[in-house]
Amino acid sequence: MNFTKKMFQENATLEDEVHVAGDSESWHIFMIVFQVILALGITFGNTLVIASVWKFEPLRIVSNIFLVNLAVADLLVGILAIPIRIAFVNLPMVRQDMQMFLQELKESLQMSPFCFLWQIASVLLLLASLFTLAAIAIERFVAVRMPFRYIELCTTKRCVLVCAFIWVLSLMISFLCLAFVKEQLGNTCRMADLVSPTYFKCILAPCIGFVFVVSWVLNVRVFHSARKAVKCSINILRDNKASEWQMLSTYKVTVTAFLVLITFSLCWIPSVFFTAVGIPKKYGVFQDVVILLLFANSAMNPIIYALRLPLFRRAFAKILKRENGSIATSNYSSENA
Repeated sequence: MNFTKKMFQENATLEDEVHVAGDSESWHIFMIVFQVILALGITFGNTLVIASVWKFEPLRIVSNIFLVNLAVADLLVGILAIPIRIAFVNLPMVRQDMQMFLQELKESLQMSPFCFLWQIASVLLLLASLFTLAAIAIERFVAVRMPFRYIELCTTKRCVLVCAFIWVLSLMISFLCLAFVKEQLGNTCRMADLVSPTYFKCILAPCIGFVFVVSWVLNVRVFHSARKAVKCSINILRDNKASEWQMLSTYKVTVTAFLVLITFSLCWIPSVFFTAVGIPKKYGVFQDVVILLLFANSAMNPIIYALRLPLFRRAFAKILKRENGSIATSNYSSENA
């Protein structure tokens, strides 16, 4: 560890920034093990979501297009973001050969290309997830507040185009940071040390803030509308089991979408905040905890789907048991409205 400290004191880079996130080798070993388990869980769970929609026809409905898009963003966290962080942040604090490799890479590339790619990928995945949650909120709003126009407005083609637009817009905003590179770069790989505050204040923060507020407002309104509609219609639709089931299932999916947004907010707000303001050196371990929290969010959505949505639960079970056949029941069309 003396060799490590000397190297990183002489020339602070990405490793120097994260070195303060836990000085002991045992802490970094724990981080590696925990992140590997987390990456496997994220990859497994979100692959299961995508495979379920691909394999079972009852799940190929409009609302699930956005769930698949969200699963793709989460999957990229498991197969890209976490492995990169382990390789370039935690392993060098444990293995000296990795330290030497990164030292040579730093001298040849000055680490700035890696830093920018890392930060662009982080912003990209954040924006793709946030925009997808906003799209889900709009889709739920139409389903609950304008049910008779739902089929007309929310077509498969339109939803696929919206998902494509989400990724294009996210790429544009994330790569836009290259136009705001500081003349004098900081000595760490934090975006605040690489990019002008103008990017945060005039582009990223307003964009995230606006979409975040819109998502919350729509979800709250949809939740209250769905809850009120269910209460008012229980007695009216008591003799019409199909309509009653449709109403209850729409409410269940609406609540599920709201839970996904709540979970996302709880996991990402600390990371966004501390990315902007920075974390003091003495609180480095807390920085690792914040990063683990946002990574953990990518593993939570499949769990929420399994707990809340019967069709996904049965699809997961059939895939894991390698069983064929339908997951539908007599009420399948309304279980996942």
